[in-house]
Amino acid sequence: MLRKSKLGLGLALFLGGAMTAKGQQVPPTSIPPSAYEPAPVVKGAVAMMPAAQGDPKALPPAVAQPPEGVTGPGGTVAGTREALIAPEQGEPVADAGWGPTPLTKVNILNNLIWGEDLKDAPFLIYGWLDADYTYRSTGHGQNNIAPVMNRFGDEALLRQFGLYLTKPLDPKCLSWGFNSIFIVGSDASFLTPTAGGWANTNPRFGASFTDLNLTMHLPILTEGGVDVKAGRQTTVLGPMGALPWQRYFTSSDYAWYNMEEGRYTGVSATWHVTKRFDWYNGIEFGWGSFFDYYSPAPQYITQLSYWLDEEAKNTKVWTTVLTGPTGQQGTGNSTTFELGIQHNWNKYVYQIIDTQMVYSKCPIFGPKPPGYIERAYDVYTYLGAHLNPCWDINSRFEWYRDVDGGGYPGGFGIPNTNFYEITVGPDYHPNKWLQIRPEVRYDWASNPAFGRNYDHSNQLSIAAEILIKF
Repeated sequence: MLRKSKLGLGLALFLGGAMTAKGQQVPPTSIPPSAYEPAPVVKGAVAMMPAAQGDPKALPPAVAQPPEGVTGPGGTVAGTREALIAPEQGEPVADAGWGPTPLTKVNILNNLIWGEDLKDAPFLIYGWLDADYTYRSTGHGQNNIAPVMNRFGDEALLRQFGLYLTKPLDPKCLSWGFNSIFIVGSDASFLTPTAGGWANTNPRFGASFTDLNLTMHLPILTEGGVDVKAGRQTTVLGPMGALPWQRYFTSSDYAWYNMEEGRYTGVSATWHVTKRFDWYNGIEFGWGSFFDYYSPAPQYITQLSYWLDEEAKNTKVWTTVLTGPTGQQGTGNSTTFELGIQHNWNKYVYQIIDTQMVYSKCPIFGPKPPGYIERAYDVYTYLGAHLNPCWDINSRFEWYRDVDGGGYPGGFGIPNTNFYEITVGPDYHPNKWLQIRPEVRYDWASNPAFGRNYDHSNQLSIAAEILIKF
């Protein structure tokens, strides 16, 4: 392992380069038979960590007219994680309209703390409380394949109590800011870092920082400038996030769970080349690490995202590559490739289509077996509609193929297995601070994979979630 001094040197070198350019889960307690170690997924994805926050004024509850653009889980334009949070990019958040109110537009805490001085507040603070109950046809106990993060059958869980402190960037001039997101609950245990931080030994309750970073806006290169972020941060890989206000369902898709690094410690830079085109580059010091060096060398992540329409409202495409050496007990690179598109069909209907692929020569956890290789492929779509100001309906359809049955990233430990899932559920949001999201999910696989003993080929899950934002 390299010395921590090299970590600091790497950060400094990348910051210099940025001036010219723009947790997974803990290992399962019980595992299926496999040629290799199963995939202990220690991550968590947003779609979405702080990227652009907009006006900090509270909006009124949803109005009776639909917005100009279809909105996503936070009331923003449906799509990737930067559209859902986006604090430091300075992009305006869409009006609440139909759909849930974005967390950054609720402002109960900010109004209470800052009152009339909100517009001049030195920082902003947001909070949420998320809990759910999941019935599972395969019985109670922990299952580490699906669904997650609601992985305990027939149990009610405090998923997250979270606080988000942020100082947004000013996109018009040289400015600095920060982001701190701290959560406690069962999700915090699930998102325990691969290295650094502290151990969460209770799988039903823990604590974790998902984000802890400093930011800077540099008005250079183009009118949009460059946003730099250093520290613990959330990946841009994948359109969904680990926090409840970053996703449509209480359960997560397979790709989010097993193909993404979730959060990492490193440095990233987003160059806003034009209003329609962003270029993201990042250096990661270990998949899922918390201010520690996990792998033998850094990883590189890049993403190109482009709006096809002139107004940057209707259709967005993106491609992402994450590559570099993984694991502590062996050598070999892991590469994830992503290609995605979001499209707002009209004022009421949105769709996201995403595909991810993994090619890995070394697992994150455990020793590397001789001749190790892991290949995995995933295609999924989110399709949803605003029915009226208080009700949305969302759906997800997914196919995931684990070719080699290796470890994380990519492998669930069951070779040559196809996984499928269908999830459907409404989102009821009678006011700006409350969301109620029941869901029905059906999973099936070509080999036994579900239940705490991994002895079922199909599984029905029925979950009810309540999210309170303040």
